[in-house]
Formats: sequence, structure tokens, C-alpha cells
Amino acid sequence: MKKNLLMLCFLACAIVGRAVKADPTPVVFVQPDGTQLTVFQHGDEHFSWQTTIDGVLLTQVGRAFYVARVEKNGELKASAMLAHETNARSMAERRLIRAQRPERFYAVAEKQEHRKIGIGSPWVAYFPHTGTPKVLTILVQFSDTTFSSPNPQRSFNDFFNATGVMPNYTLNEQRNHGSVGRYFNEMSGGKFKPQFDVVGPVTLNKPSAYYGHDEGSFKDSRIDELIRDASSAVNSQVNFGDYDSNNDGYVDLVMIVYAGYSQGSSGNRDDIWPKAGMGSSFQIGGKTINRYCVTSELNYSPTRKFQSPPNKRISGIGLACHEFSHTMGLPDFYPYNAGAQINNQAMEYWDLMDNGEYTDNGYTPTPYTPWEKEVMGWQQIQTLSDTPAAVTLQSGEARKVNSANEGEYLILHNIQNTGWASKMRGHGLLVYRVDYGLTEVNMNDHVNDFPGRPGMTIVPADGLLITAYDVKTSGNPNGHYTSNEFLDSHAGDPFPGTSGVNSLTNVTLNKSTLQKPILNINEDVSTGVITFNFLNNTPSGIDNTTIEKFDNNRFYTLDGRFVGFDSSVLPKGIYIRGNKKFVKK
Repeated sequence: MKKNLLMLCFLACAIVGRAVKADPTPVVFVQPDGTQLTVFQHGDEHFSWQTTIDGVLLTQVGRAFYVARVEKNGELKASAMLAHETNARSMAERRLIRAQRPERFYAVAEKQEHRKIGIGSPWVAYFPHTGTPKVLTILVQFSDTTFSSPNPQRSFNDFFNATGVMPNYTLNEQRNHGSVGRYFNEMSGGKFKPQFDVVGPVTLNKPSAYYGHDEGSFKDSRIDELIRDASSAVNSQVNFGDYDSNNDGYVDLVMIVYAGYSQGSSGNRDDIWPKAGMGSSFQIGGKTINRYCVTSELNYSPTRKFQSPPNKRISGIGLACHEFSHTMGLPDFYPYNAGAQINNQAMEYWDLMDNGEYTDNGYTPTPYTPWEKEVMGWQQIQTLSDTPAAVTLQSGEARKVNSANEGEYLILHNIQNTGWASKMRGHGLLVYRVDYGLTEVNMNDHVNDFPGRPGMTIVPADGLLITAYDVKTSGNPNGHYTSNEFLDSHAGDPFPGTSGVNSLTNVTLNKSTLQKPILNINEDVSTGVITFNFLNNTPSGIDNTTIEKFDNNRFYTLDGRFVGFDSSVLPKGIYIRGNKKFVKK
């Protein structure tokens, strides 16, 4: 059944937003004393912090990073000591680090809860998700930060509206697989063709850091001023009535592309963090502006070095697609609750609304899932009846398998590495497990915040969907996996996948066990066609989740190569044994 997108009501003064996870790539900064410091960014738009390679907590003051002093209440304050790499620290800095009490801070971090926004009478509608609605898209630069592109109007008109291959100008623009508009046109099967009217650039008389100012853990506390100042700057150029598609008195959306980098990638607290949400309402041109979407001009960080020019590169469209999806009502699928940041809980790189905005560094973002296409009204997933059948799925096709519980079901989806899915980290039959028992979707839903009871995840063929929160970093020294192990492990999630799993007989859901066997799963890699038998030899009663196994003593690499029977002779890494991931430490 098609779900309707819910409209939210907030107090006019509230600033409510959704954003993305921090980019886990470390960033190298030059300190005021000329030394280089590698900084890791952790968290997301709601709560984030920074550490050195070896996990020392940092506090940023201007462009400098200082060893943090952890107060009794867990708050981070800057000490007077500039931070340095391990081998460049003085004895005084080492003593200060030894005295740091990181457990105080992490205790506070684990308690960060993000309440679900209450639902009231509809106030500001979500952005339309069918037809050809217009998006007011403003290019904004600052008194101290201008666009790196010599012609940002041209670059970002293509970024949002190009219908074919992306042309290259000066910022490696051709690196994007396609434009934002093309992404949504193709996701919707032509039912949704947003038109981005790019205006500007306009130069605001304040520095970038003014709008990027963080108030404690609250990011970009002046974001509403950015929306107001940018809208005022284009007042003489724009008829705001053109952007009120339902004539309710509200501009449907103001999209801001700002000059410079994203804080989520650069690690610089003075940079703005891309986000979407609702700010304090104001009137201009006879219309009220409230809903906004903000994204950055540049990808990576200013210290990132490339083997060939240019050294500044345009953002991948993934961030813009993620944030724009929030304006249409989609929630994040990564967990906010620290207790729910566990394996087999979210979507990781399989969904744009989780890590998928970073697929291929954001240049070829993960396509919409069948669930997302259905909730937008772009397609209807065919449901398999309770009759044995031989099923054939072409690339991109999906089927639904219902359980006895309303709103809880599986989606079987044929993913092949072509088109927008060409950079995804696996292929085959991906099985989604859905327990999103709402008749309406809210961008502020916390879908995967209940540990062990996810609302939207997958059934991994090899039994383990590794969470990004279990990757070992300076801020998470107890993580069990390297970044490469985490990324490579996605290849074992679809069926048959790298471990050759060809049957799924039972699936333990949140409320029951689904026993509708999917047998003889076969992927023809030459044609991209998947076939399987459904409901053959259906068992009775309630059992645990089981996946057909082969020789439990054989070890395979993640790309399916047999490497022997003895784990003691294997190098460190992740392997497959008995259709399960095996970690050799």
C-alpha cells in the first residue's frame, strides 16, 4: 500500500534538522606552530567530537587544535597545550594527556538521546515528490570564502540539472555519475523531475565561520540566519511565488549551496555541516520561508592531496541527494541511540539514508531501495502469494514477502553493479527486513534506535552486517574491524554473495519467525538475472533463523577464494567459514 508522507508541526522558533554521519576519513591540519596533526572526526550533525590518531580528545579553537581538558561533567574544554602527533609531543604534553579523563566524556556521549519530534497538526508540507516542482537553489559565498569554481553558476546548474554525462570544467565535475535531478528522475521512473533554479552566487558580508559556529554540541547554531540572509540577498532576483507549488503561502524549499567544505568531511568546526530541516519562519516576497536544505561546494578536506590536479574537487551528489530526501520526508536509517549502534541493526552502505551517501565518495550514491520508491509512490512492490513458485528477478526488480504481522515483511531485491548501483559493494539478492509499522513516514522517525529490534535492516547472507560503529579508529580503539574490512564485508551480504549461500529458510523477525523458504537462489552473472524457488517444502511450526550451509571447516576470502582449513596459518583479516564471517586477529 502506498504510504503517505506526514507533515510536521513545530513551534515557529524551533530549528529542527537532519544531516549525515561524519566522513570517517582522517584529515591533516597544519597547527599554528607549523606542525601537522592528523584529526579524526566522530559522530554526526547532532553530536560530534575530534581525536588524534591515538585517541586523544581535542578541542578546536579557531584553526588550532588543543589537547582537551575533560571537566567533571564530561564537557570538553581547551587546555593551553597545542596538540601534536605522538612522536612530536613534549613531556608536558604527555603528562597532560595521561591526566585526561576520556571516560567522563564518553559517558556523556553514550547518554546523548535525540527525542522524536512530536506530531501535531500539519504546518509546513514536505517537498512534493511527484511531478516537476521547482527548487529555489541559492549559491552562497562569504566575506572570507568564495567559490573555487570560476563559474559556479555553470558548475552547479549541471550538478543539479544535467540530463546526461556530466561535463568537466575545473573541479572534476565529471566525477559525478549524474546530476541530482537525473538521480531522482531515474529513481522515480520519470514520475519525479525536480527543477532546480540556480541563482547567484551572492556574497554575504559575514565570514563562513559565523554561520558555521557551533554552540556546544549543537552544530551551526546560526543556520537560520544563513537561510534568512541568503534569501534576502536574492529578493530582487526571484519571484518567491514561483516556489510555492500548492499555494499554501510557504516556499516549498530553499536549497543553499555554500562555498567551501562540509564540516562532516573537513573536520573543521568552523565549517557548516550539510543538513535539512525547518528553521525560524520569516516572510519575504509575500511568502513564508521555513523549510531548508544546505549542502557544500567541495568534497574531502582542504589538506587532502591528489596525485593529479585539481586539488579542490566538487562535492559528490550523494550529500545533496541525502539531504533533499529529508525534505521529502525520509528519515535517517542509522541509529542515534549509542546502545543501538550494533551489528545487524541498520542499513550501512545499502541505503542512501545511512552510509550510502558516501558510496564512491558520494559521486555514485546508493540508489533508493524498493521500500523508498514505494513510500514515495513511484512504484508498487509485487507481493509473493502463499503459493509455491519459481521466481525470476531481472536487475532492479523486487518482491515482497509478508509475515503474519502487519507492517513487518521482507523485500527481495536483485542488485547488480550497473548504473547508479555500479559502485555498490556487492551484488545479488539483497533481502531487506522491514518493521516500519507506521502508516505515515516522518523524517524525524528513529527507525533503528531499539537495540535488536531494527525497523529497517537487511538479512545478511553470511549472517553479519557489520556496523560502521564497530570500526576501529582513534576514537573507537575497541572496534573489531578495520575500515577496509568493514567496507569489503558488504560483498557477503547479498545471496549467494561471496560465501555462496543459496537458501534462506527461516527469518527471525521482531515479533515472530517468518517461515517462507527461499531456495535454490541463483545469480546469472552474465545476464544479471536471479532465480529462486519460493515456498517449496514449507516446514511447519516455529524455528530459529537458518541459512543453508556448506563445509563448515573451509575458509574463504571475502571475494570467494578457498584458502584452506587451518586458521592458524592465515594472515589477519576477515574470512568466511560455514557461511559466517570469521575474524583472524
